[in-house]
Amino acid sequence: MDRDTLNRHFAIGDIHGCETTFKKLLKKIDLQPSDNLYILGDMIDRGNSSAGVLNKIIKLREKGYNIFPIRGNHEQMVIDILESDPYKIHAYLRYFHSEDLLGFKGNIRKRYREFLSSLPYYYELENFILVHASLDLSSGNIFNDINIMLYPKYHIGNTMNLKGKTLIHGHMVQDLKLIMKNINEKSRIIGIDNGCVLGNTRKGVGNLLCLNLDTMELIIQKFSD
Repeated sequence: MDRDTLNRHFAIGDIHGCETTFKKLLKKIDLQPSDNLYILGDMIDRGNSSAGVLNKIIKLREKGYNIFPIRGNHEQMVIDILESDPYKIHAYLRYFHSEDLLGFKGNIRKRYREFLSSLPYYYELENFILVHASLDLSSGNIFNDINIMLYPKYHIGNTMNLKGKTLIHGHMVQDLKLIMKNINEKSRIIGIDNGCVLGNTRKGVGNLLCLNLDTMELIIQKFSD
């Protein structure tokens, strides 16, 4: 294998249960055990197979692949319901088409619950910070507000507080042209959620995106059922 293909670093945006598209994207980038893949949250809900997506991630990790999933607001909402009012979980999963996360006894499978509960809110690398939604860039401690990492569709504060790093996030569906523009212009904040689960509902969206953090190449996989 060529040296340039070893120890690569990738970030993938919101998968939202799009198992087939996710698998096609992994094949397209030819993911290797020596690579580092960061998944920016919202792996579940809305798509055809939330369980299929989690199974793929868990199995790759068990095989020794370096997969680093981040907690998104949809993972957090499941955890919150399970901790506060577990009887509401069926209605939630039914609404978001994620009933495949349930086991035979009607509870979320233990492996999924343990996986979701273990997810971190962000990763900080040498040149990047990876998070689901955003960071509080108005604060001296940009990692202090967990809710901002999960929920808002806006950014506050000054990118100077990133201290030269680039913030890579998902959560906010953006037009593909805008995403590519931000990458090409080396913006300090780059979103890579192109609304894969939206499919062909409108122009400019419907792709699952993977950003090569070493080369800043954007790999695009069109939504597939």
